[in-house]
Amino acid sequence: MHAARVSTADRPRNRRRTPTALAAALTLGLLTTATAGAQEWQKLPDMPVEKWEPGTVVLDGKLYLFGGYTDGVRSSKLAHVFDPADGSWTRIQELPSAITHMNLVLDGRRVWFAGGFKDGYRGHTIAEVWSYDFDADRYAAAPLLPEPRGGGGLALAGRKLHYMGGVEADRDTDSPDHWVLDLDQWAQGRAEWTAAAPMPEPRNQFSCMTFDGKIYAIGGQFHHDSEQLDQARVDIYDPETDTWTSGPPLPKGHSHAEGSTFVHDGRIYMAGGHTTAPGESKQVDPDILALSSGGEWELVGRLPMPLSSPAAAIIDGRFYVAGGSPGRSAVQADMWVGRLP
Repeated sequence: MHAARVSTADRPRNRRRTPTALAAALTLGLLTTATAGAQEWQKLPDMPVEKWEPGTVVLDGKLYLFGGYTDGVRSSKLAHVFDPADGSWTRIQELPSAITHMNLVLDGRRVWFAGGFKDGYRGHTIAEVWSYDFDADRYAAAPLLPEPRGGGGLALAGRKLHYMGGVEADRDTDSPDHWVLDLDQWAQGRAEWTAAAPMPEPRNQFSCMTFDGKIYAIGGQFHHDSEQLDQARVDIYDPETDTWTSGPPLPKGHSHAEGSTFVHDGRIYMAGGHTTAPGESKQVDPDILALSSGGEWELVGRLPMPLSSPAAAIIDGRFYVAGGSPGRSAVQADMWVGRLP
């Protein structure tokens, strides 16, 4: 399936604005502006489809969203790309399965995702592993995970793909398992997942990325369907020594920010999510946190509203946030752009 512009039918609740008009509005600052602390936000036209917990990645200055929940908390196969240059959305090849709770890893001009929940809010945990070729607009299957997992971490270190943690088939038992797939071997048609040092504290829905050559597992929660206990811990994996060490803890327990955590200009940014501060109950979070190499976490801004599992990225010096849930499993299509925190 070739890339196609989103049709009117795909945008039932979109406040329509032409790309030319949107570009002018961004230039002139005519869109509605909200102030959250020191962070100013401009409201953009809605996404073509509501998305909560999508997989996200940035390539060629464009924001890609894969899967996630749509309205009614239904798992989706839909994938779209947003171009900030003209404000346009383009629908690309659908996912092979309707999946949520998977992290995305960019590998050149290919993206990888593994595991997740399939077919709805109470869907089953899967072991599927896929890659998507941006230029060919095509998916390819890869060796299955050794067991089904949902909400685990995925990261690329060198030419090796790492999957760790997440919940088992019962959607509630946290797994310490850590598996590695050699992508060079996969390209030669003979790869299989092998075991690496397990996570020191098993959990799910943590943010995960490679930073300074090491893999960071940030926050997360204990359990999923029975209870969701947010954690502040950060664990750092060194692929050279196959060992884990403790990293700078978050200022509070935190989860549900996989698609809004990313590395930009030598810092890790994490926007929104679920949080449980000491002595408080679980709530949706508006904070934008940042971590520099060798430093501690800093509060650098706030979203225009508290959001669970939105999509977020910094592109050309501007901070974009889209979708997510304001709470109670509601799914929204709102989108904003703000200054770099």
